Amino acid sequence: MQQYQIENAIETLIKHLKGATQTDHQIFFKYMEHVCNKNSQYYILGDLQLVANMLKKYDLKEFVDVISLFDYKAAQILDVHMRDSQ
Repeated sequence: MQQYQIENAIETLIKHLKGATQTDHQIFFKYMEHVCNKNSQYYILGDLQLVANMLKKYDLKEFVDVISLFDYKAAQILDVHMRDSQ
């Protein structure tokens, strides 16, 4: 997946996470489940270094914890990438 696609997915997740309604939060978790699914065409965890760079750009370290709910191995690797470049 290309950088702009990952960035787009992260921006969508941010929008729904910051939404004030219960529906926004449900959409956030459903979309997170979708982008963390290896069988999805919107799978973002194929290039973990790029995902880590985007999470750092938006200061979203807490997303690693949410990603761990769907793919704990990817979350562990993301955590290492996030720490390596601090």
